Amino acid sequence: MRVTPEYVRGIRFGRAPIGHRGYDPAEVDAFCAALADAFAGRAIVSAAAIRGHEFGLAAPGRRDYDRDEVDAFLDRACVALESARYGPSRPQVAWPPSPEYVSRLRFSAPPLGRSGYVADEVDAFRERVAALLAQAATGWDAAAIRPAFGTAAAGVRAYHRGEVDAFVDAVAALVS
Repeated sequence: MRVTPEYVRGIRFGRAPIGHRGYDPAEVDAFCAALADAFAGRAIVSAAAIRGHEFGLAAPGRRDYDRDEVDAFLDRACVALESARYGPSRPQVAWPPSPEYVSRLRFSAPPLGRSGYVADEVDAFRERVAALLAQAATGWDAAAIRPAFGTAAAGVRAYHRGEVDAFVDAVAALVS
């Protein structure tokens, strides 16, 4: 899904897991409204401001917005804002890319203190995409194009959510 003002306005976050404190919904919703204005060109919000913003935690006993979901969305918004303002962070490649390019593609580790996607799951998806490109396959299964990657636990190799989401979006756009 491309990050647009409408997408940002319509974003809904799940509740924090039981026993975990989530982000305060009013703060997150207000920040998302400012982001929607930025994506519409009516306000200026930098990627640094997004990365540096800290939300208050909900009162103990309340399960407000899931922090991992909100953080993943903010990572994706940063990538989209930077791409819109400065161009993509990686060199442009012919699209669709070659299977060899997809096989060699590597993602960054998540920022310190942030969770990421399980690297082995992402690598398996990347290899499936490379194999499908090699076969010039058509009619790809939509579920295969929108995989649900697990969140890596501490000590498990992980990839940056924003980079992986951008790749998945590009693959989905290719087959749609």
